[in-house]
Amino acid sequence: MINHRDQATGLRRLMAGPRPKILSILSAAQASEQTRLLTNLAASLLRQGSDVMVLEATQTPLNACQGYEFSPAQSSWIDAARRPDLHHEIINTTELGYSVAKLLSGASDARLLGKENTMMHMERMFINMARQHEIVLVDATLNSNDTMPLNMLNTGEILIHMTRDADSITAAYRLIKQLCNQVGRRSFGVLVSHATEAQAKVVFHNIAEVAQRYLHIELEFVGLIPNDEHLGRAAKLGRAVIDAFPMAKASTAFKTLARKIDHNHGLLQASFS
Repeated sequence: MINHRDQATGLRRLMAGPRPKILSILSAAQASEQTRLLTNLAASLLRQGSDVMVLEATQTPLNACQGYEFSPAQSSWIDAARRPDLHHEIINTTELGYSVAKLLSGASDARLLGKENTMMHMERMFINMARQHEIVLVDATLNSNDTMPLNMLNTGEILIHMTRDADSITAAYRLIKQLCNQVGRRSFGVLVSHATEAQAKVVFHNIAEVAQRYLHIELEFVGLIPNDEHLGRAAKLGRAVIDAFPMAKASTAFKTLARKIDHNHGLLQASFS
């Protein structure tokens, strides 16, 4: 169980000074859908004038990550921490203009974060890198303890990305329940992909009702990304949909989501105290 008092004290110390906007996104969709969401959202935020970094914090090996434009010479942050005597490139700027970084090299590295000293070092590195950007998007998965990859993210802003597929809905609720069981009751934002507005609202209403009834938590409907063939076309071109097809339905959806994140300084009110 997370020690909230110790964590809050550490956060106040680490976050002293100008705070970046940090949004962690847990996926109940396919990995390719998650990458597409993060890259297009980062490009949309960048287009609006925000300096953006995407931190890939899943346990997928660095050389198996597709779509994030990691440099061949790039190291994960945990590799850089293990071998500080070597020069490490840990942040790369993509062709679209936003920054990308990788927390872990693979699944075996997740166990290292269970060591208090390693976790503290990674969190300090994260804050130092986050301060160089206005918005940080974290592509995250829960670890073996059913918590976020970095302790400090457990009480930060978290968005659940899901589709209206039955398996995705089940996975989304499971993620919410697992995290709440470990860190306590908290709120989440919900984003639905591959759905019309009406379909997305039905999906959200159903999962929000269950979450309220059984977990006694409130969910926030953040928005939707429609099923749009222009997303696939843009991906094949190696471009963001807002650049390749600015009039597409998906482009409008990403612009709306980016404005909401930027305007609200993130989607949810983080609990740092």
